[in-house]
Amino acid sequence: MKKIFLIIRTNIILFLIIIISLEFLVWGCENLKLKINDKFQNNNFPISFHPGIKRMEIINLEEFKDYRKTWTRKPEGLNYTKKPIVIFGCSYAYGFGLDNEQTFSYKLSHLTKRPVYNRAVAGWGFQHMLNQVRQNKFYIDVPEPEYVIYIMINDHFRRLYVPSFMTECLLDETYNLRYERKDKKLILKKEKNALLEFIHRLYITQKIEHFYINNILLKSDNYEQYFSFALQHLVESKNEMKKHWKNTKYVVILYQTFPHDNLFIEQLKKNGFIVISLKYDYNLNLHTPEYMSQDYHPKEQAWDLLTKKISESLNI
Repeated sequence: MKKIFLIIRTNIILFLIIIISLEFLVWGCENLKLKINDKFQNNNFPISFHPGIKRMEIINLEEFKDYRKTWTRKPEGLNYTKKPIVIFGCSYAYGFGLDNEQTFSYKLSHLTKRPVYNRAVAGWGFQHMLNQVRQNKFYIDVPEPEYVIYIMINDHFRRLYVPSFMTECLLDETYNLRYERKDKKLILKKEKNALLEFIHRLYITQKIEHFYINNILLKSDNYEQYFSFALQHLVESKNEMKKHWKNTKYVVILYQTFPHDNLFIEQLKKNGFIVISLKYDYNLNLHTPEYMSQDYHPKEQAWDLLTKKISESLNI
């Protein structure tokens, strides 16, 4: 009996040593990768080993009122009297790397003479729109618009599933906002218990999860599953807004193409969305150096071209 106990204890210790070694290996390699790619600011190297979980469950809408913040955009054109426009999305819609006057929201506001509320933030996706519009305070801050515009890129499918948005977030334990289906409705995804949370916060666990999501779940022949999940986020967001806004129209702009995107467009239209595809509607490819920055975000030239086309398509 003592021998069996000794074998079990030895195996447990060996297992823990392997896990801890793998954790330090992943931590070191990912930090080094960031260092080589010059991703650190203010020489903040390395990111601490498991510094503590930072989880977003409810977006703090007050952040959009603090104009000292550099990661949000202030409303534009509030002096105009026409019905406003609200924009959702990620760094594309936010205008990453652009001055305020170079962004889509600024140009759209002053071209159409309408207030524009930019509710996009770099790294966000469908779920961040849903989280905002489920809060009653959102409708105090944002008046009823004529149009809600969501600017979509391919990576928004991945962001619905991944536990952390990118390497810095994985190392820093900044968890991605995610929803899951329960009784056919979307609810915030939370860890079920302390043990599962401990297992899930391991770097090696998250690396495995990222591999599964990127290479299996999001395979092009599995499109029905992730199309359905993405569409549910958009539909539930629209339904939430319709409780407060009776006359608003909802637009999805596909900035990129992706496998079977024609089927996704059909589903969007069946669910009451106006869809604009840069490729199919405008025959545009803006992923050239003239329109795309070296960090793969739209330049001002892209929005100069698109803002007029979009406003004409929507007759605003």
